[in-house]
Amino acid sequence: MISLVRDQLEIYDQNRIALLNDLMGLSADHLRRKPNPDRWSILEIVQHMVLSERELLGYLPEPNELVDRQRGLRARLSYAVVLMVLRWRIPVPVPSDGMVPDGNTSLAELRQQWDENIGWLRDYLDSVRPADLARAVFRHPVAGPLTVTQAARIAKLHFDAHHRQIRRVKAHVMSELGAESDHGP
Repeated sequence: MISLVRDQLEIYDQNRIALLNDLMGLSADHLRRKPNPDRWSILEIVQHMVLSERELLGYLPEPNELVDRQRGLRARLSYAVVLMVLRWRIPVPVPSDGMVPDGNTSLAELRQQWDENIGWLRDYLDSVRPADLARAVFRHPVAGPLTVTQAARIAKLHFDAHHRQIRRVKAHVMSELGAESDHGP
């Protein structure tokens, strides 16, 4: 089971790296430009993804400091709701202030933070026994206590939803900037 989670993490990491490499080719203006005032820029979306993951992982404590949490009926139902929201891409408010981006972090800094998240998760997986995978040591602000498998499922769906959002914003920004250059000075 641990090898399956590690394999899922590697696929997630490859997708994350591909996204970041794609974004590295964009200018600071492209990254910071919003499709409209009430929407996030590409940079804000990436920052939200990094912050959300960091919060889900408990801000990266030492693995032996993680505490088992009880998963009652409410947590099980909330987890199902979160999965449904992410799968169906239902817009919802950000569930925690710690996940709200400010847009003031560079893509290089976000990449470094995201690398730290993934490195921590790899270290965690290296330190656990198969029975530890059933421990609910992570916490989502809505879904409540989560096992590593559940946290990975949420992280993947969250990534996929925001990756689609980034593609839409990128297409919008590129067409908008193209239209501006067509009109000239």
